[in-house]
Amino acid sequence: MKRTDIIWCLISLFVAIASFLTSNNFIIAVSLLLIYILYYFLIARKKLDKYYSKIDRIHTCYHFINSFLVTLSVKESFDEAYQSAIRIDNKNLNDQSENMNNLNIYDRVNCLRSYFNLAIYKMFLNILDLYQDQGGNVLTMSGNLIRECTRTEKTLSETLSIGKKHIVEFITLWIMSFSIILFMRFAITDFYVLMLKEPLFIIMLFIFYLVCLGSIHLFIGRYTNLSIKEDNGE
Repeated sequence: MKRTDIIWCLISLFVAIASFLTSNNFIIAVSLLLIYILYYFLIARKKLDKYYSKIDRIHTCYHFINSFLVTLSVKESFDEAYQSAIRIDNKNLNDQSENMNNLNIYDRVNCLRSYFNLAIYKMFLNILDLYQDQGGNVLTMSGNLIRECTRTEKTLSETLSIGKKHIVEFITLWIMSFSIILFMRFAITDFYVLMLKEPLFIIMLFIFYLVCLGSIHLFIGRYTNLSIKEDNGE
């Protein structure tokens, strides 16, 4: 079970307990628990998996390209450059490489285009084609690529840093919202019990927890939207 799975299950359980405490309605609590869990495993989990996979590919691509180019400039050997580049501790990349053992090194590097699926890797392949045809200093030829790789890695780091700050702000906002409702439940118990007798108040409570889920959905959509250019396949 992934860490995000455990975190979401805990969030769902918290919402279910909070809804039961604030509504005294077991059916609402169970319903919300099921809705939150179904939402995660049917929708959110796919988005998060795709997001974390892309982050992993961007980091790996950055280190692969840099290692390959540096080794190629020193050794002037595609084979040694490739072997140096795949020493990265990344299971997915290693699995991809093992599945291509029957290909020559140049074809393996080209086949990794579909795995990385990034614009910077396409630039990398174009430079290798030029290097193979004309020779020369590969580091000089790839100056623009190296700068673009550095910019991409920097952009990703900044995006992740900003994203973490937004997560803290988002969680803080909803903790405050839940705290207010729970405070009302236990601080003004007599008045709150009277409100629970009104069906409209129960409906509003249910909508509140659905709005919370909706805001999480919107937040995940924005949080997982990385502005890193992918390979357009051309």
